[in-house]
Amino acid sequence: MDEKKFDVIDLAELQLIDNAVSARLSEIEEIKGSNEMVSARKEFERARESFDKIGSDYNAMESKRRKLEDTIEIQSEKIKSNEEKLFSGKITSTKELESYQEEVKILKQKNSGIEDKVLEMMIDMEDKSEKVKSAREAMEKRKADIDHIKNEIEERIEVLRHNIEGLEKRKESVISRIPEEYLKKYSEVKNKKNGIAVAVLKDNFCSVCNMQIPTSEAEKIDDIDKIYRCPLCGRIAVIYRNEIDDIKKELEA
Repeated sequence: MDEKKFDVIDLAELQLIDNAVSARLSEIEEIKGSNEMVSARKEFERARESFDKIGSDYNAMESKRRKLEDTIEIQSEKIKSNEEKLFSGKITSTKELESYQEEVKILKQKNSGIEDKVLEMMIDMEDKSEKVKSAREAMEKRKADIDHIKNEIEERIEVLRHNIEGLEKRKESVISRIPEEYLKKYSEVKNKKNGIAVAVLKDNFCSVCNMQIPTSEAEKIDDIDKIYRCPLCGRIAVIYRNEIDDIKKELEA
């Protein structure tokens, strides 16, 4: 390829910037799919299911307790009504009197049995209430873990995005120094070669395909101010110079 009127290191820098941007975008995607977050969400789901199950059991017991207490209240009203009739003096029939007395006795026995059940349920519910509390605390802790991880992820992504913005600004500056025809060539090769358009030739080895350039071709590659073409992978090639390592260090900072 012909000698250029610009510093060939600019093409190498453009490629290094694109590499750095691609690496950071990949890192962002990797962070979003964090195994730590996946694990935390699974733990939360298990804790939530446990809380829902225990809470559902507790609510069912509470509903049953209220129904039993409603039954006691209804039967107590019936007992009260019957006793008022018994002591009103209006009942003259012995059979009717005995009937009301028997009904009061049966209702009181039923209420006594129900009250015993309610008492047992309240004891069980007290124990279940502690389990509900523990399950809720476990679920809230798992939720807090997710929020903590999420905040860390957002912070890391924000740093990477800020870094990418800086790289894009630097890229604009580099592009402004490269003639249009070489930018077009860069884009063409980049699209054909999986995003890598520029290779660095060092000690007759291509930095991308990692192959040694044939001696016959290597003898023609001797000017660091020229742009070449790797005879093996077909990428744009520049000869290694120390500035390339300096650029890499800057981009990694």
